[in-house]
Amino acid sequence: MTHRRLAGLALLLAAFLVLTGTSVSVGADKKAPEFTLPNLDGDDVTLSELLEDGPVIVDFWATWCKPCIKAFPDLQEIFDKYRNCGLKVLAISIDGPKSMSRVGSLIKSKGNTFEVLLDPGQKVARKFHVTSVPRTVLVNTDGTIVYAVTGYRPKNHEELEAAVATLLPGDCPEEEVSEENEEKAVE
Repeated sequence: MTHRRLAGLALLLAAFLVLTGTSVSVGADKKAPEFTLPNLDGDDVTLSELLEDGPVIVDFWATWCKPCIKAFPDLQEIFDKYRNCGLKVLAISIDGPKSMSRVGSLIKSKGNTFEVLLDPGQKVARKFHVTSVPRTVLVNTDGTIVYAVTGYRPKNHEELEAAVATLLPGDCPEEEVSEENEEKAVE
């Protein structure tokens, strides 16, 4: 295939992703910028400190963003499944001062238990080159971005979970053994 034809195909793919409102970059291999932001309790959270325990999903969102809110159950499901393996989820709100007061109540109403950080000036969002939300980034323990997606569609959940699973030990998450299966194993 000629270089010209490859360039044309790349341009078509980029146009498709723009038109669908979704872009995915797997294996981005860029270092995540270091940051410290306050959580809802006012305590500072630093990315590099969290990476000491395992990979981190960084999700940029806003209260006015319906696709962001639609993505929360998927993020919570991945967090619930892999939190005991060291995975952290940081939902970084880019809401400005006027809508910042709604962040905590929205998170609580959705039953989310992952960490929520506040970036009202969007300084961290700019470091991550966020141009629209939701923007979800997976960072491995050495600080490399290994997966990133802008926009939301249900398939993102599967892609993100598969990327997370590659960063964790093979026995994680441990499968729960039901009593029925335990009895069969003993027989």
